[in-house]
Amino acid sequence: MLYAIVETGGLSEGAEKLGKSQPSLSRSLSMLEERIGMALFEPGRRPLRPTELGLALATEGGKIYQAGRSSSEVLARYRDGKTGAVRVGGTPFFLDGVISGMLAGFQFERPDVRIEQVYG
Repeated sequence: MLYAIVETGGLSEGAEKLGKSQPSLSRSLSMLEERIGMALFEPGRRPLRPTELGLALATEGGKIYQAGRSSSEVLARYRDGKTGAVRVGGTPFFLDGVISGMLAGFQFERPDVRIEQVYG
């Protein structure tokens, strides 16, 4: 939350970045400041200017935000079949003679997919 506000420069923009409403973000910010007992933004400043603590927490929040985005990207690659593992089983004739070319083309298009061939 703090990262989004600091990164975008305001509550409305931060709320948009997070997919929340501005009033909801404002309430969450107020509750956080009340909980820790310290201001995270300098009072009465427009545009919002983070305090030293607010900036430090926003920096940590940026790491969390980026980790969440990275996790979403990993999930999307698995969901789209662009990473993971495929296990193919069959006789040597079938694997080596029939589908080896197909597997090579598949592997070329999806280099992050591991192909395991099992004979038998």
